[in-house]
Amino acid sequence: MSHDESLELKLARQARAEAEQHRKAAEKDLSEAQYLRDQAARDRAEIAEIEKSVAKREKALKQAGEPEFLARMAAADKALAEAKALKADYDAAKHGAARAC
Repeated sequence: MSHDESLELKLARQARAEAEQHRKAAEKDLSEAQYLRDQAARDRAEIAEIEKSVAKREKALKQAGEPEFLARMAAADKALAEAKALKADYDAAKHGAARAC
């Protein structure tokens, strides 16, 4: 009987050690999962705050006439390009006339 008890005791201790290892691994996994969950919650809150800020800025820009301003800027850029092209044509014609003399 002593031999069976010793074997049972040995197996019980081995099972207890394995259970302790599993418990420690589970606690570590739980801790990591809680950290990641908290990190994700902070990220979501930060994203929501950024989106709120962007929406507020877009609204302010629209109210300030940003679309019209951008259209005016595009028209000014086009007019500047046309003026540069005309000046280049004028300079070329002036240079050609000077060479002809």
